Amino acid sequence: MPPVVSGSPLDTGTAAATPRRGRVASLLASPAARSGLLLLVCSVAGHLGNYLYYVLAARALTPAEFAEVSAMTGLATIAFMPATGVQAALAREIAALTARGLPDEAQGLIRFVTRRMALVQAGLFVVLVAGTPAAVAVLELGSVGVWLTGVLWIVLGLALQVSQGIHQGREHFGRVGAILAGPLGVLRAVLLVPLAAVAGVVGALGALVLATVVGLFLALGRTGGRPAPRTQRVALNLRPALVALVAFASLTNLDVIVAKVTLEPTEAGLYASAALLGKIALYGPSALALMLLPKVSARLAAGLSVRSPALLTLAATLATGGAVALVVLLAPSSLVVGVFGEAYADAYALAAPLAAVMTLLALVYVHIMVTLARGDRRLIGVVAVAAVAQAVGLLVFGDTPVRMVLVTAVVAVGVLLAHEASSRFGMVRLLLAEPAPESRAPAA
Repeated sequence: MPPVVSGSPLDTGTAAATPRRGRVASLLASPAARSGLLLLVCSVAGHLGNYLYYVLAARALTPAEFAEVSAMTGLATIAFMPATGVQAALAREIAALTARGLPDEAQGLIRFVTRRMALVQAGLFVVLVAGTPAAVAVLELGSVGVWLTGVLWIVLGLALQVSQGIHQGREHFGRVGAILAGPLGVLRAVLLVPLAAVAGVVGALGALVLATVVGLFLALGRTGGRPAPRTQRVALNLRPALVALVAFASLTNLDVIVAKVTLEPTEAGLYASAALLGKIALYGPSALALMLLPKVSARLAAGLSVRSPALLTLAATLATGGAVALVVLLAPSSLVVGVFGEAYADAYALAAPLAAVMTLLALVYVHIMVTLARGDRRLIGVVAVAAVAQAVGLLVFGDTPVRMVLVTAVVAVGVLLAHEASSRFGMVRLLLAEPAPESRAPAA
């Protein structure tokens, strides 16, 4: 269920006098509910398209080649998270500045971040190309072309991630939804079929490059307005988001990369296919968390309660992830064979446990969004420590697929318990009591 916006009948004070049934009806009829439904539909379409991309890649490539694609996409996801951090911080600031009646400052912030990101992209491209021999050797890639195509995708993808933060903060959820459903979803699968047939792994990654280019055309637009005098605040606001989201990306993707390096090629491909099934539980409710950040930021800027949107998003995340894990658990083992092909039959046993673990991490992601909106750094530190602990655990104990799943599960549970113990915005504490209202989100 999507969060609510300031000015709706669910705002603090009005809600106390409104019958519960009336509050639910108001919630469902609110603009936020319609935006949430739109994003949810587009997100589901995007994730189905993205999932189809991997299924088609698994069928078009051998397990060893599919492990290469999975390793590159896992590495790219981690690389994208600094940009996702910029996206989150930018969305937060734009939403807060707009709520305070400062649209010119929001526009100046957009221009500042856009220019800095262009410099970062250029520098990163040079560094990654220079590191090609080492990367190919460490990841055991089949060719230099695989790495260079992946590098191009990473560099272009950074711009697409940041540009979404602009539309997210302005609550242009139609634009965000179009990007999620098309360039980040269905278009990838459409382009994969001919390109993988022609160029194998390079073609599969090339489909991601072309889809990203289309996404950039959809996302980028003219920006007017005058430069803002407070753009120096950007660096302070970016740091927590960068740390939190890079650490979270590591928690959800490092296992596939470690599997590629430590397991046999075929076994690594099987683990990657099981992880792909499990991650449906992570990506399914992500659209709700995407909308949660600007909504919570705007409510905090207006001095309103964030309890309802936070609890509703947590409940939707838990329900979605639990349903995915249950469906995977009860489905016949022939599901993997039917989806990925006979070569991946042995991967099914890990899919349901991975879905359960990803549900826990999806809850962590929602908590991160609330934390970033509030400017609280305690959970960020916990997630950063957890990412290091997971990396050590995978390298020391992750010599089998089952142990790799156990390491990530222990770390995910640890993060949630630490957050419940240290924050009044933990899920249990939110259920028990309303946190004291905050006049505005503190500077991160």
